[in-house]
Amino acid sequence: MTKPIAANDVSSKRPTGMRNVWLLCLGMAALVAGCATSSPPGALTRFDLGPPTMPVAAATAAGGAQTPGVATPASDVAATGAARLSPLKVVVSAPSWLDTEMMYYRLPASEGDQARVFANSRWLASPARLFGDRLRSALSVDRPVLSAGDPSAAPALRVEIEEFAQYFDSASTSHGVVQIRATLFDGPKLLAQTTLRAQAPAATADASGGARALATATDAVQTQLIQWLAGRVPPPSATTRAPAQSHAVPATPAASGAAASAR
Repeated sequence: MTKPIAANDVSSKRPTGMRNVWLLCLGMAALVAGCATSSPPGALTRFDLGPPTMPVAAATAAGGAQTPGVATPASDVAATGAARLSPLKVVVSAPSWLDTEMMYYRLPASEGDQARVFANSRWLASPARLFGDRLRSALSVDRPVLSAGDPSAAPALRVEIEEFAQYFDSASTSHGVVQIRATLFDGPKLLAQTTLRAQAPAATADASGGARALATATDAVQTQLIQWLAGRVPPPSATTRAPAQSHAVPATPAASGAAASAR
């Protein structure tokens, strides 16, 4: 009969690298278990991205004073009466797995880089809704922002969220990662497309710390986006003003061969 192997024997024979991964998994399990048991059974903690703040690019363009390291409230920048730029239609979308209120986190690549969900923590709305509301607030400081179906003639910005999750480097350290693909249209014409990414460290290795880190990363990506848009948004063209032309944002980008990449 084969002699049972004691738990101590297994751990002592485990390679050092495998042992570190095993300990990390135990730490992650404890973290998620803690999130699940810190509230009464069935209770959910809801998070959002905090009050709207103005990315540095928009605040500077609007003539608002910017204190280093301090975000400017959107209301303060809007009150400066900055010159208005041409209108822009904005639509924000996300893949189906991000089009929910689930809060995702990822373990290191050594664990397969799988997206997992916090037990008793949720977003107040889907990341696409939270990101979109924040982006429209930032853009509206210096230009009219229209919905995708607005009949007015205007260029259109489509933003697709590709990543919106908390990444754990260890059981005690993590950071928030936001990645988007932005495509600018003038009617049916594809003007430019770019991929932007930002990350921010989390102060605490839990859902609360992840929410704050993702808010910071969101503001950083939106600052990059506003800088990228500068000088690229044309006034409504004759094409978009043509009566027979549909005013809706194109459902999908044009063929990749026609894409104009950011320079």
